[in-house]
Amino acid sequence: MRILRCGHAPVTWSRAGVILLAYLLGAPAHADTVGYVLTPMLDAGRLRVELTWDTQGRTQSALTASAQWGTVADVPALIRDLRFTGVAQVKPNKTRWLLEHTRGATLTCRYEVDPGRRDLTWEAMHYPIANRSFFHGIGNTFLLIPQAGGGLPEEYDITLRWQLPEGWTAVCSWGPGPHVGARLAPLDLRHSVYLAGKLVTHTQQSDGHSITVAMLDRFGFDAQEFARLAGTIVAHECRFMEEKDFPPFVVTAVPVGEPVKTGDTRVAGMGLHHSFALFAAPKSTLTDAFENLFAHELFHYWNGGVLRAQQPLKLVYWFVEGLTDYYAWRILYEAGYWQPTEYAKWINRQLREYARNPAAHARNDEIDARFYQERDTIGAVAYQRGLLLALRWHRLARDRGVSDGIDKLFKTLVQRGRRPGFELSNEGIRRAGLELLGDWFGSEFDKYVMQAETVEVPTNALAPGLVGRLTPTYDYELGFDKDKSLRELRVRGLVSGSEAAKAALREADELVGWKIRGEADEKVELQVLRGGKTRTIRYYPRGQRRDVLQFEPAEPARRKDP
Repeated sequence: MRILRCGHAPVTWSRAGVILLAYLLGAPAHADTVGYVLTPMLDAGRLRVELTWDTQGRTQSALTASAQWGTVADVPALIRDLRFTGVAQVKPNKTRWLLEHTRGATLTCRYEVDPGRRDLTWEAMHYPIANRSFFHGIGNTFLLIPQAGGGLPEEYDITLRWQLPEGWTAVCSWGPGPHVGARLAPLDLRHSVYLAGKLVTHTQQSDGHSITVAMLDRFGFDAQEFARLAGTIVAHECRFMEEKDFPPFVVTAVPVGEPVKTGDTRVAGMGLHHSFALFAAPKSTLTDAFENLFAHELFHYWNGGVLRAQQPLKLVYWFVEGLTDYYAWRILYEAGYWQPTEYAKWINRQLREYARNPAAHARNDEIDARFYQERDTIGAVAYQRGLLLALRWHRLARDRGVSDGIDKLFKTLVQRGRRPGFELSNEGIRRAGLELLGDWFGSEFDKYVMQAETVEVPTNALAPGLVGRLTPTYDYELGFDKDKSLRELRVRGLVSGSEAAKAALREADELVGWKIRGEADEKVELQVLRGGKTRTIRYYPRGQRRDVLQFEPAEPARRKDP
């Protein structure tokens, strides 16, 4: 541990960061006031942060920040020129600073954030970016925040002021405008989005809920259109959950990467404190991919928000993520927003992915240990298992006389989650299931959640609206190395015997155009240049055949909300 003593002179480090450690400071908790000033430094591509902390009746305080978050593997490496004033002694320990000061002192912390880049990319979308067009950051990647608990307040009175170029506006998760304030828990402050630039904004009132959209004007949709979509989904989910106290909600959208072709979409996003942060390719349009993503992240307000999971969180990701997919899609369908064909498409995709997932039998402890390292297999099975179990258990519960099926379990757990100190755990889910659904739930839980056996979904799981039957399906196999080929504009890694090879594609063919989807039943179309002539090659990217349960509508298509 490095200790610096300096009276009221600045204390400086070139790099800093934080892991929150339990530390009992011994002083009573009070609601301190903490003010932030954020100044984008456009020429330098940095952000200047100034924090002023009015402490209450203590002689010790502590600041923390994330060690890593999302695609930012090393948050401390982004922080430069960290300085404190009003502090008698600073005791840094990895990513936590213990500050010793006179009783009730006002502390100041200044630093700069240098992401080492000027643009958002899909490979590094979570970096705090400052450029000539905008500043965008998630608090986890650039904010130092007060510690909560251990003698410090659980909540703080927070103010935020932006210093912006002329013509810029700003928004954050807890309010639009260049000067906002709220009482927040420190983790909510960190788990917020911060956006500034020449923004287009629109506030939508929907079923008594307020939704504000703030975005850069580079998409194939406008802020009003996006706000209308968001407001509709908020209203549907709040009705289903019988939510009376849903807070004002902020949605941000920033461009990432190169523009997409008309009708195409590339999109990612995350649910944050009273907000949703969207990343999308320029010119993207609002498709069911947007609807799926927003509905999923919004439902985390209840599943993962009101109903918080016990650490380690990933032991119950099958519930937090898988049931969130289940309810997000089901609500869109039952509200009449999604047609049966759209609902079936998303359910069927997960059934196919689960059938070919080599990690389908991964246990919860393996998911916890390797979720991010093997995101496409072990990470994906948490979503798949939870969704399939919700489909199965909803039908089994109703067949056994529980009229509201698995909703009885889920909504009861959410109600319990509103009580102080309640945390979701596998043991708690099992106990609640036995209590609310019946004795049959115990063996089901042990078999599928704890022993990770293959989940079997009943063919009548979605009756009467959709019917299920075993259907021949194919694994997706493009037949060549997509990333390398598109990077070099030549076919690389052609797989012998693949459908691509059978369609007469050749190794080292020069690529001059392509249309590549992600489904085995959607044709790939490639334009290749040979001998000065362009040829078009089409084929289905099909690999191994499997018979998988798939659903199809049993009723005419319904129209979406106007």
